[in-house]
Amino acid sequence: MAQYSEGSLETAACLWEAVLALRSRPITDPDAIGLALAIGKTFDALGTAALRLTVVGWTDAVEASWRKVENDYPLCFDWDFVPAWIIDHIDWSDPFHPALYRREEG
Repeated sequence: MAQYSEGSLETAACLWEAVLALRSRPITDPDAIGLALAIGKTFDALGTAALRLTVVGWTDAVEASWRKVENDYPLCFDWDFVPAWIIDHIDWSDPFHPALYRREEG
């Protein structure tokens, strides 16, 4: 069985909670509503268990991004950073394969 640090388990939980919140409680911004609909389609396409495993798989990536900014980030990790990270880094366009955007670091 794989060993996970307490911090990584907390990050995985934060990711899952953020996905649920982005799906269920979009703000009235049209982009947020579109994101909520895309996440909902992904839940429908994959099912909750499969999507949860996919989301947990992003733990290392979000932790790596956090390490780059944690000393200068003025807001909260779980309620601010993680949802913003999902919005900025996850491509929901294929409901069967939500994935990290492949971007050039500049």
